[in-house]
Formats: sequence, C-alpha cells, structure tokens
Amino acid sequence: MISRAVIRQVEPGNTANCAHCGAPIKFAARMQLRQVIANVYREGNWVRVEHYHAECYDQADQPYGPAAEKS
Repeated sequence: MISRAVIRQVEPGNTANCAHCGAPIKFAARMQLRQVIANVYREGNWVRVEHYHAECYDQADQPYGPAAEKS
C-alpha cells in the first residue's frame, strides 16, 4: 500500500486538527469547507491518518500527491 489523499466536505462533528497548521478543522454550515484526509503508509503498513485544511494541503506541497475527489 502507498500513502494517498482524498478531498471531501468537512462534516458536522469533525474533531480533527490540521497536520500542517495545527488548527482545528471546523464545520461551518454556510461555507461548505473542504478538507484533505490522507492515509499514511510506511513500508507497506498503515501508520496513521492525517487531516488538512484544503488550502494547507496545497501549502504543504501536497505531501501525499494530488488529492482525489471523494465521490
């Protein structure tokens, strides 16, 4: 397995912090915010999930490649 990322809407009740800036990724009903969620693998083994604000993922130079759209 390799590390990969997907982009999707921030959902109500989200409690994740951004791996790039450290700030909470908060739901806002009228803003339709998006987040990037990355499954991180090391030597073929899953090690963690990282969450990013969509803008922060780009600022971090997309560490797990372009984020796929969540269908």
